[in-house]
Amino acid sequence: MAKKSKRYTLVLIRETEHPIRQLRLKAWQLKAGLGAAAVLLLILLVLGTQGLLRSGSELQLRTARAENARLREDVKRIHARMTRLEGTLREIDDFQRWTRTVAKLEPLGEEALAGGVGGPSSLRPTGELAGIDRRLDRLSGRSQVLRQSAESVLSALRADEKRLRSIPSIHPVSGGRLTSGFGHRIDPFTGRLSHHDGLDFSARTGTPIVSTADGTVLSVEHSATGYGSVLVVDHGEGLQTRYAHCDRILVLPGQKVLRGEVVATVGSSGHSTAPHLHYEVHRHGELGDPLGYILSDEFVVD
Repeated sequence: MAKKSKRYTLVLIRETEHPIRQLRLKAWQLKAGLGAAAVLLLILLVLGTQGLLRSGSELQLRTARAENARLREDVKRIHARMTRLEGTLREIDDFQRWTRTVAKLEPLGEEALAGGVGGPSSLRPTGELAGIDRRLDRLSGRSQVLRQSAESVLSALRADEKRLRSIPSIHPVSGGRLTSGFGHRIDPFTGRLSHHDGLDFSARTGTPIVSTADGTVLSVEHSATGYGSVLVVDHGEGLQTRYAHCDRILVLPGQKVLRGEVVATVGSSGHSTAPHLHYEVHRHGELGDPLGYILSDEFVVD
């Protein structure tokens, strides 16, 4: 006798006013329906998951692109700043060459200026960052060398400060107007060509006259003719300065004076047409052009 297959009845109720419907299914039909529903649900889950993943990947890609663009702008700004820094270092390099000359130090060669920095190659960046890294290495090396050079110059200048302070490198009359230079000129008294042994600075009577370098007062002389009241300061190493036609001399022979110290006042004593200072520089007894010793204020060692 054949075995009867199991049957299942599905009751479908729409609304109260509609009749109830019944659907009779065999067991295999129910299993097939449930299996199909499960497969459909799985397909929907897979498709939904792929959509979410694709959406997330696109968002990540857009974010990565935006970040990459920002980083590229940052790299451009870094390159621009390094370019400005390189320009500044070139200016400092020019200045250090001058200072080494003043300090009587040998100039630095290009190899020394390049410096030497770096690290293990395995730790160094690659790609575009490698270019930045190399430029930073050069800037770092050059700045270190310039700093060391500045320290050497400072040490040399400090050691030589006494000699530098004994060089007559400032103007003897603040605000005085240079009216006659060193060399040949027409003599204001004779009208003939003659040699002028120093510089003439026109200024009002009583204007302060300062010593142009550290030194010792060698002599003080007063005369009604010639240079009138004259002050001579000895600065060592054969250098002497002379200040003539003074109104008053405020120091005594043997007195120590410092650069910038007031030692006399402008006058018109001796053979003079108007108040002024006649200023001379002697080196080992020979006259020299005082302008060859006077420096700009920014280069004078205090």
